[in-house]
Amino acid sequence: MATPKNCPSCNTDWEEKETIKEHFENQGYSTRKAVQTAAMYGCTPENPKHFGKNVVGIEIRGRYDGVSYWECQVCKVMFDRFTMKVADPLVGVKK
Repeated sequence: MATPKNCPSCNTDWEEKETIKEHFENQGYSTRKAVQTAAMYGCTPENPKHFGKNVVGIEIRGRYDGVSYWECQVCKVMFDRFTMKVADPLVGVKK
């Protein structure tokens, strides 16, 4: 499941409005260099991507090699990455 664009609890934006390519252009990169750099993040014209904001990915060592939980930095609610249900990494998904 892809990361939602907004917090399921408080609806805060979880991604920047500008694409990654636009971000680098706004930083002064030429269009060509911005396209090359954005591609390193998986951002292409066919698949535009955005940097995240207001959200932190949490990895639990020894459990899963990658993000298991998303935590909204505004409301501090944590969600299971796979189900997007409210969760606590010490307990698991809350019923």
